[in-house]
Amino acid sequence: MIAQPARTRFFARIDRLAPLILLVTTLLALPVITYPLGRDQGEFATIARGLLNGRVPYLELWNPKPPAIFYVYALAMSLFGQTEAALRSLDFAIVPLTAVALYFLGKRIAGRPLGLWAALIFPVFYFTETFWTLTQNDGIVLLPMTLAVLGLFQAADRAGEPQAARWALLTGALAGIVFWFKYPFALFTGLLILGYLGLRWPLRRSDLRPILAFIIGLAALLLLPALVLIGMGAWPEFIRSAQVTASYTALTFNPADFRDLMTTALGFRWSHWGLLFVLSGIGLVVAALPGRVRSDRAESASVRSNRPLAFVILWLLISTAIMLVQAKGYDYHWLPMLPPLALLAAYTLHRIVQRLRSSSMQTAFQLGGAVVLLGILIAGIWPKTWPYLTGQEDRLTYAARFTAGAAEEFRADESLKVAALLRERVVPGDSLYIWGFRPEIYYLSHLNPATRFIFQFPLVGSWYPPEWRDQNVEVLWAALPPYVLVMQVDYMPWVTGSPEDSNTLLQGYTELNNWLLFNYERDTQIGNIFLWRRKPPA
Repeated sequence: MIAQPARTRFFARIDRLAPLILLVTTLLALPVITYPLGRDQGEFATIARGLLNGRVPYLELWNPKPPAIFYVYALAMSLFGQTEAALRSLDFAIVPLTAVALYFLGKRIAGRPLGLWAALIFPVFYFTETFWTLTQNDGIVLLPMTLAVLGLFQAADRAGEPQAARWALLTGALAGIVFWFKYPFALFTGLLILGYLGLRWPLRRSDLRPILAFIIGLAALLLLPALVLIGMGAWPEFIRSAQVTASYTALTFNPADFRDLMTTALGFRWSHWGLLFVLSGIGLVVAALPGRVRSDRAESASVRSNRPLAFVILWLLISTAIMLVQAKGYDYHWLPMLPPLALLAAYTLHRIVQRLRSSSMQTAFQLGGAVVLLGILIAGIWPKTWPYLTGQEDRLTYAARFTAGAAEEFRADESLKVAALLRERVVPGDSLYIWGFRPEIYYLSHLNPATRFIFQFPLVGSWYPPEWRDQNVEVLWAALPPYVLVMQVDYMPWVTGSPEDSNTLLQGYTELNNWLLFNYERDTQIGNIFLWRRKPPA
């Protein structure tokens, strides 16, 4: 038997570390599955359940976002059931697969050690996000985004071979899927186009087939979902939703609001990603220095060049543009920046290890770095979940830890209390109307929205069609759900265009307010939620 060279054995051991990293980070992050739902997760879940029940998106359940996230949530419900944990399990499917893709990207850029660092950094900083930011549109899309980047590198490396066109076709298809998660993600297609040109420049005749395959894959996955919406009869309402979304986004495209929102967002983001920003910033500086990336194995000249790192920097810039163009700075809008930041931070750690002179120092640094990162993961999850996991807290006490909103008016325990009360008094599958933005209560109570508007935004913003207000009340006169919920102190001027809360805005919606007062009586109040019960028939 021929003995393997020491260097080959070393890399074989490194490759075996990748599954271990994925296993350890996933196990340490498991308590995340107990997090309650926020408003956005409730929004996606309510529409996804409607899809499973045969309701037509946009036409019967209106939303300003493209439909991909709703079908992903519907898939999770089909596989794991209609529970909070079933939805949170999406992160445990998305994150390990994204980490695997980052491992191979890091390996492609500068060798296996860089890939390992990236595969560790990404889940650490993803899973330590808040309950509000996890299981979001902008996080789930990271999987097709990162796989598209990996496919792009494969296509560029194999130009002139039959596999290049197949990889390019897959990359284009993934870019099409990415668009259907959110409209600003169309910028990601520009990243892939510029990236291929940068990796392959000057172009050769052999690049024509991959480019054509990319276009075909992109066009197919842009066209097919559109045809499905047309077949459902939802296309006109989908286009209308996209049009009003542009006005909603433009609401904060002014210097004062943009500055205030970004200042707050950057401070919050620094509290979560401070170390990541520092490491990736060092990586940016090092990558900009003259010289070539040191690879751990003999590879082609294109791999040894700085072009792959330049692509990562471009990826970060495009992801930053995606965040900025939404002009809100929400926590989850930053998530598309996480994969390139993880690669740049991994590059910094990789270069530090290369600078260390002895193998013992390298090993000590790598172990120390891994311990610190895993410590961040543990500290970000376990202290707040441990009392609940060990039975020291019940579900409501645990959920009370999870608050959000400008005035912290959102409390997850209030959602659970209201949903429990409704389940006791109303038959599952009956209707409910919520005036405000608390769609998670629809999902938790197993009740269906009485109208297609599952939140109040399109009924208060001046840029929405005014006839929607009349249509909403007409449907409610026919539906008369057993209960109506009205929210208070939910100030969201960057969404509604008004400084008033939902309870105050209701007074200005005369038709809806008259309908409520005529048919309902105030029943009780749970936190910031007023419950109105239908009056008994005279």
